[in-house]
Amino acid sequence: MGDTRSEKGRLSKRALKAALAVPEFLAKRRPGPRILIYHQVGTNLGREMEVATETFANQIRYLEAEGSIVSLDNAVSRMGTPGDDRLFVLTFDDGYSDMYENAFPLLAEHGIPFTLYITTLPMQDASVSKPGTLPLTWEQLEEMFDSGLATVGAHTHSHPDLRFLSTDAVAAELDESNALIGDRLGVQPRHFAYPKGWWSAGAETEVRKRYATAVLGEGPPNRRGTDHYRLHRVAVQKSDGMRFFKRKLATGLVLEDRLRRIVRSYHGPPAVDP
Repeated sequence: MGDTRSEKGRLSKRALKAALAVPEFLAKRRPGPRILIYHQVGTNLGREMEVATETFANQIRYLEAEGSIVSLDNAVSRMGTPGDDRLFVLTFDDGYSDMYENAFPLLAEHGIPFTLYITTLPMQDASVSKPGTLPLTWEQLEEMFDSGLATVGAHTHSHPDLRFLSTDAVAAELDESNALIGDRLGVQPRHFAYPKGWWSAGAETEVRKRYATAVLGEGPPNRRGTDHYRLHRVAVQKSDGMRFFKRKLATGLVLEDRLRRIVRSYHGPPAVDP
């Protein structure tokens, strides 16, 4: 029964994606580097924010054929230059061990750079991890960092919704995370990802004090003049497959993003026309 319900759910999500994507077949390709969000790879848990290992490999091949997979710093420095829409950045949120086991071998084999946004509490205490998941170990993180391919960014200590925390509580979350990463890797993280991709006006002041960039969830394209503390990303989901993965990279599936924001009562930062 559970498998049947899950399959029906996946089919429903794909049907909705297809309906929302119809108007975008006539839309122009969006400008700016594509910063992709991955969470889990090859876990077979049936969650929307995961991809199969084979799908991930296919997506990497597609990205390499379509343009260049570059580091976050590289993409940000080239934002607004000709061809920046063919720059792709791989980011992995939270810090799950399956990323090390199923994604890192492929990335290391091909010398592909990537960014890890680490939530530090589960690495200190695995018992707080989501059911069915295991966090990275510090040794795994150190190995990826030492490869020279991984940029390690911060994703808070306990992954709270920063919209509902006081300024002092936000500062404590950021400082605890930075201290743990700095102690283990010998460097302070320069990049930050908001938990769930949800921007907070109150938190932004503290974020700007500590980091060089900050990333959100889906939203407007990143182009010349985009605030480096309000960079948007493209969420890669299980229901995307390759068909909608390609469509997201081209046009962003704007209608799907708008619907998601309405359902979640999230509006993001105020619109600014760069």
